[in-house]
Amino acid sequence: MLGADHTWSPERVAELLGDDYGDNPSKHFLARDHGLVEFFWQRSGPGQPWAGTHFSVQAHRLRTPGPEVVGPVLSERYGVFPASVAFADVAALLDARGVPLAEVPYPADPDEMRTYWQPGSGTGVYVVAGSYYGTAGDVYKVISPDRP
Repeated sequence: MLGADHTWSPERVAELLGDDYGDNPSKHFLARDHGLVEFFWQRSGPGQPWAGTHFSVQAHRLRTPGPEVVGPVLSERYGVFPASVAFADVAALLDARGVPLAEVPYPADPDEMRTYWQPGSGTGVYVVAGSYYGTAGDVYKVISPDRP
């Protein structure tokens, strides 16, 4: 994600994506919402350094109109984003690049969500299967690193 990954500090992510974000902090956990992208950290206690755990791209938020969802940094780099991302397009692009995805069980609600895992990068791709989370076949979110 523009070179950033889950190992970046909260300050370094803010330098890249800007200071227009929402925090959800606790003593041991910090989630930082940059609109389309969220980063997550944990620490052993107050005053200790944050250690990144993962980041996510919340593709379902693209259905919300307006540039504030994507943010200026991503818009300047990639241009206009579509209102949704079809998993078939993502899968075809990854297949053409020789990047395999393996479907893995989604135990919470398999009728509503399907999950794919890319073992080389440890990335999970969550795809709408039913109608509760949006349009079937659309990417809901991407999490890295993730585990099957």
